[in-house]
Amino acid sequence: MNDYTKFAQPWEQKTQVQTRIPVAANSQFFYAHNPENWELKMFDSTDKKSKKQIPVLLPVLSTMSETPGVNGTRAIGGNVDSTIMRTNLQNQGWTILNKNKHDYLTVYPAHKGNYHTSKWLTMEKVGMRIIEHFDNSGFDKWRLELMQNGDLELPHPKIAELRLITMSRALSRLERDQHIPEVLARLKTKQTEYKNTKQAIERIKKLGKRAYEIQ
Repeated sequence: MNDYTKFAQPWEQKTQVQTRIPVAANSQFFYAHNPENWELKMFDSTDKKSKKQIPVLLPVLSTMSETPGVNGTRAIGGNVDSTIMRTNLQNQGWTILNKNKHDYLTVYPAHKGNYHTSKWLTMEKVGMRIIEHFDNSGFDKWRLELMQNGDLELPHPKIAELRLITMSRALSRLERDQHIPEVLARLKTKQTEYKNTKQAIERIKKLGKRAYEIQ
């Protein structure tokens, strides 16, 4: 078993290496957030006397590949220019997270270039297979910090309202078939999710940015 983590480098670092991981090179990317995309996550309270969990709406981050020839991205010399794609996304309301500022990208020397990935993903070789491990907890904590620091705007009240309406309609459809055991189990899960989502939205209305302070 080979752990490839030791070969990872910060994305902007240009060092010469002898060892390359056995995967094909890919394009670098950046994270972007559409203000309509959120997901519910539960965090344990930081209050040691409390065992409660706090519901939070975290931003869903999309991976935008900077591939020359795609979405207006160009290769200029040894650099990639994705200005057109970034501008189009921003005009559509997206928020782009600068990888220089937020330090989320890692680079592995790979076959015919570099393999770019999130710093929360690690890789190891087991036999002939490459096994990937993603630190979901670390990624969630980072997204929480983005909200705490004001790097992304709070969920818009109208978007939050529409989210609850959509969830309510889904519950109504499940309720019609709740006599089926499998459907009933899904219904209970969705009911809990609806309750926690509503609580997360109410926390934001009441506390604003402080809703993301887990206490």
